[in-house]
Amino acid sequence: MKDLNQVLMNPIRSRIIQYLSVHKEATAGILSEHILDVPRTTLYRHINILEKSDLLTVISEKKIRGSVEKTYALNIGTYSKENTLENASRNAFGFLMKIYSDFDRYFADNKDQPISEFDNIFLGNVSLMLSDEEFKLFMSEMNQVLGKYMSNVQDGSRKQRSISIISSPVINEGE
Repeated sequence: MKDLNQVLMNPIRSRIIQYLSVHKEATAGILSEHILDVPRTTLYRHINILEKSDLLTVISEKKIRGSVEKTYALNIGTYSKENTLENASRNAFGFLMKIYSDFDRYFADNKDQPISEFDNIFLGNVSLMLSDEEFKLFMSEMNQVLGKYMSNVQDGSRKQRSISIISSPVINEGE
């Protein structure tokens, strides 16, 4: 089996996981209705990779016209098993390298365009002074805002935008 970070770094697989994190379950047909820019055969290939990596589980199967339609859900056990303190540094590195790779590929593909034509790209860093309770409230509110937009159906007026949120460890400047 591939390293899970390698499996998760693929943008199509990330979108499948995101859809299932919001909707809890889906068939390949439902996923193809919401991820319109990916050919059905490509989508099936990525679903298969996620299933073989034990990131998706089949929760039901139904016979339809001589074939079997599977309903998938996230395999939370696999995510929990990988989300350990022992794996934290590797997981953070994989996450950051995916972001770096996306930027690198984007700028390489658009190197002949003036910087003013880039797609609302921004980088920012904000330090907040929050108690643990305030931070939990902040994250809850941010998740509500993100959830509002995560279910948008793709149409001709929308394009994929990747928003990465990192709560990084604090290193005291005096150290």
